[in-house]
Amino acid sequence: MVTATWTIPGACVVAATYGVVAAFYLRLALHALRWLEAARRSPTARPRGIAATARAFVGATVDIVLLRKLLLVNPALWCGEWVFHGSLLLVVLRHLRYFLNPVPAWVVWAQTPGWIAGFLLPAALGYILVVRLLTGQEKFSSPVNLLMLLDVLGIAVTGLLMSTWYPVDLVAVKLFALGVVTFSPSAPPLEILFTIHLGLVLALILYVPSHVVTAPFTLLDARRRELDLRRVLHDA
Repeated sequence: MVTATWTIPGACVVAATYGVVAAFYLRLALHALRWLEAARRSPTARPRGIAATARAFVGATVDIVLLRKLLLVNPALWCGEWVFHGSLLLVVLRHLRYFLNPVPAWVVWAQTPGWIAGFLLPAALGYILVVRLLTGQEKFSSPVNLLMLLDVLGIAVTGLLMSTWYPVDLVAVKLFALGVVTFSPSAPPLEILFTIHLGLVLALILYVPSHVVTAPFTLLDARRRELDLRRVLHDA
């Protein structure tokens, strides 16, 4: 099997990958600093016991895993969102085989579920688009949300095409992925579908809001404040 050789477009792809990842971590660090500064300036809360902290953690975990608040607001949208998030998790686990060497057994186990999830992912995204755009039950807060959803749909469709009808050189893909994470870059495969797929992934990383990554901490803090409020009302 012939591996990819270095070309000017390949070098540009590698440079763009490192640039986008660096920009994402910079934005994430700035967002974390702002969040810590806001937490420092907030009024000092009453001391919390271990039991209260555990209840807040369990409640935040339930909110994240089951999308509880969305279920209460819009059950039709919740169904599609839950399938989407579950499928996305399995697809990401399946992709870890490109970044790890040797590949752990649990990643090998995730290959078949991840392959099946690759078919569910674009279907779930299409369902979400129908619910949001055609039924009028859910409004986008900004055009960025719609663009991000279409971006993820493009990632899912191109990935599905590469895993079924238009396969790419997986050895070259793994060499490229391993090279990126180990800072010893290898020339990327330049098949058109892979280039589009990677470009959409980089666009998503570049424009995804930082609060998406810090959402678990925000939900945990909200749960803590909710418990504090209940305790204050009970004491009153």
